[in-house]
Amino acid sequence: MGKISKEILQKIEKENIKPIGKWSFVLKNSFLWTLFGLNILFGSLGFAISIYLFESSDILNLILSVNDFMQVLVLAIPTVWILLTVAFLIVSYLNFRYTERGYSLSLPKIFLINITAILLLGGILHILGVSERLNTVFSESISSYSQSIDPRYKVWSNPEGGYLAGEIVLVNEESVEIMDLEGRKWIVETSNARVRRSVNLIRGEKIKIVGNVLEEGNFEAFEILPWEGKGRNMQENHF
Repeated sequence: MGKISKEILQKIEKENIKPIGKWSFVLKNSFLWTLFGLNILFGSLGFAISIYLFESSDILNLILSVNDFMQVLVLAIPTVWILLTVAFLIVSYLNFRYTERGYSLSLPKIFLINITAILLLGGILHILGVSERLNTVFSESISSYSQSIDPRYKVWSNPEGGYLAGEIVLVNEESVEIMDLEGRKWIVETSNARVRRSVNLIRGEKIKIVGNVLEEGNFEAFEILPWEGKGRNMQENHF
């Protein structure tokens, strides 16, 4: 028996080292794969909600109608959800690289697998409407969620810049009265506004408005959009 083998045996006997059972490796590997799957799922949910919030801000529809597009674009990015998605991506990558097969792959391949999985699953969840439903649940369950995380509250709380949103509290013949996102009341002239077909100008409806301030508390609407969704179709002169 070689010298090294003898020393190893002596150390095992001296320190009473016992072999690790097969089930320990199986459980460890299963645990890592479970964490990997969960982080891919959470990362995908974060990505799906990011897509939904960005689309709901109607930035792509405003490209031709705004002068400060880059500023609005930055405001429309759901930063928190993007950061959470990146965090789950990193954690899932760390979990995957220590699984039974993960260690044999190069770093670029592992990242590519993680990113692809999150993008594909996130896109599917968004198409299925999961992102919209989850965002509604968060808005109703977490009091500070909307104002602090939903970028629409930043984009559409700028009447001086031409962007206003709120809930209709009164409907008149050529105007509506709304309570904006900060609790202020506005009289919105709608006689010359283009109104999306998915918008119902009724009490309790939440809307987004492109236009300009006429005077304190008065706003002229050029275009009225739904608060939820993109509402592509449009009709001229609702009234």
